[in-house]
Amino acid sequence: MDILETGKEVFDIELNGLKKMRESLDENFITIAEKINECKGRVVCTGMGKSGHIFEKVAATMASIGIKAYFMHPAEALHGDLGLLTRDDIVLALSNSGETDEILKLIPSIQKIGTTIYGIVGRANSTLEKYSAATIVFPNVAEAFLGNLVPTTTTTVSLVVGDALAVTVAKMRGFTSNEFAVFHPNGLLGKKLTMKVSDLMKKGEENAVVKEGMTVQAAVFEMCKKPIGCVNVVDQDDRFIGIFTDGDLRRLISREGEKALNHRIEEVMTKDPLSIEPDLLVVEAVEQMKKMDRKVSALAVVENKRILGTLCVADIAKAGLI
Repeated sequence: MDILETGKEVFDIELNGLKKMRESLDENFITIAEKINECKGRVVCTGMGKSGHIFEKVAATMASIGIKAYFMHPAEALHGDLGLLTRDDIVLALSNSGETDEILKLIPSIQKIGTTIYGIVGRANSTLEKYSAATIVFPNVAEAFLGNLVPTTTTTVSLVVGDALAVTVAKMRGFTSNEFAVFHPNGLLGKKLTMKVSDLMKKGEENAVVKEGMTVQAAVFEMCKKPIGCVNVVDQDDRFIGIFTDGDLRRLISREGEKALNHRIEEVMTKDPLSIEPDLLVVEAVEQMKKMDRKVSALAVVENKRILGTLCVADIAKAGLI
């Protein structure tokens, strides 16, 4: 047995199934997509066994892109969860055989409630297709193992059909990445689209600040208490006038030794340094950093000449934004 070749054969079989499914999509796909888009209630996805696992994921995908959807386990539905259904909902039922007993037992109650059923099945002229307002029927596809005994290609095809419906409806509704971020506030995309400099900067007691006239030694003490890699310098009116970094300190000591600590901070700081505004997105701040002539580990956050905080590269990295 060639292990690598066996793995590739599975890809080939399932890819062939996907191609056949793509070519077989017809008006029923359009109908179901339109009904999902028009649905005033929720899209209730249901399936048993592996079909259930697939449609649980499809329901989660729909919900994540603004389609009101949830997964209803057919066995639990038979014991009371059918009470969640309303006339405004639609049921999207997946059954490879179209004869899954737990799915078929739901149909009389679903009809009494007045909810419309749409089917996705692997066999034409099945009972589920008979009771569905529209049905997507899989073409004859080969499973990847033991003839047609182990659901492999059919589950892959089912998942992609569900994804295709979800994405199509989301595009019909004009769903945007900004809306996606609302549903994923802790995800990386959510952070990229919503996290501002003010959300991530060191501020208040965490921010290192000294006034002009203070010595380098005093600045070092402040840097040690608040290890952010720099200290911001303000004038007597608390206006931001400069920055002094740990790199500046090392270079100063290498030149002057112990005498370095006696300098007034404004004599050795970087005057009129680059700064950013608090309302800027962190990802935009990162792009600004990339365009700078020198590498920086921190940037002052300034508004109306007042120091509000310090944005540190280390914190950006911890947030996963670089």
